Amino acid sequence: MSGDRVTTGMDGVVVRVVADDGTVGIGESGTVGVTFDVQHASSQLAGVKVLASAVLGVDPRSPQSAHRCMTAAMTGHPYAKSPIDIAVWDLAARAAGVPLWKLLGGDGAEATPLYRPVQGATPAEAVAKAHERLNQDYRRLQVKVGDDPIVDAQRVLAVRAAVGDEIVIFADANCGFSLSSARRFVRELGAGGAGIFLEQPCATLTDCAHLRDSWSGPMVMDECITSLAALLEAHRLGVADGVTVKLTRVGGITPAVTIRDVAVQLGIGVTVEDASGCNLADTTFAHMNASTPARLRTHTVDFDSWVTITHVDGPSSRDGAFLRPQADLPGLGLTLREDMFGDPFVDVSA
Repeated sequence: MSGDRVTTGMDGVVVRVVADDGTVGIGESGTVGVTFDVQHASSQLAGVKVLASAVLGVDPRSPQSAHRCMTAAMTGHPYAKSPIDIAVWDLAARAAGVPLWKLLGGDGAEATPLYRPVQGATPAEAVAKAHERLNQDYRRLQVKVGDDPIVDAQRVLAVRAAVGDEIVIFADANCGFSLSSARRFVRELGAGGAGIFLEQPCATLTDCAHLRDSWSGPMVMDECITSLAALLEAHRLGVADGVTVKLTRVGGITPAVTIRDVAVQLGIGVTVEDASGCNLADTTFAHMNASTPARLRTHTVDFDSWVTITHVDGPSSRDGAFLRPQADLPGLGLTLREDMFGDPFVDVSA
């Protein structure tokens, strides 16, 4: 991504919670190194060790209660709360005998379009990667930008010319542009901005708001969406035509639902995803997005296609160019492959 940041692999945290009757819930939460967001795996592990005891004795049929217990036990550090929160939601849905999308208020096991990033240092490399993504059935592309604004614009324009107007393109800077560089980038795109969505061009909401003087097209906030308060400020500043809600960043499903529901009320397009993961994470996104009203359900990712291992058994949520939860199995509908794991890094019981 921007700033020559490269990650070739990452650790993920998997949590298993068990109710008194033996019902099990599982959750996965991932970070990307130490250069993408403030959270990283070592801090997450330390936080989970502290929080594990906080949820003992909580009725697992109330994930919100479990999240309140974690909030009382630890101020901040939402990334440490996320894997526990996801696992409790899975357990709650299994205890209720319903798929997670139904417990979250969805109308059905509905599909969410998938996007895939397009990397490449030169326009030709980016075009080649875009064709590769189309051959993999993706119909929404995220071209990585945020370095040299002139070259970045050339790559975006080359990809647009190569794939045509029907393919949705997001230009994602991952906070990489300064305000002046962002202004140069959008100027180079020309009138109409190549019909793209501009995602998180600058690191702050203030700079993104100043960019509105130069960019009238749709703007999507990602890294800045850390809380409900951040969403409301982004909306006030006029930079949130869409938002990306990453579960690890905001603290799990419980706060993500609140942020998502407020965004829907404000008419903002919503993407629910995370920074990394495998099929367990994908399935969580599938259920979360399926419970988002279709008119404001933007797209999401399928990390299981990005990685070389899988640590769960059960149906894949990938359905061609879409992510779709299974319709009837309780909870997330997945079980851990115990042979993939060594001893737990923390094991707490009453």
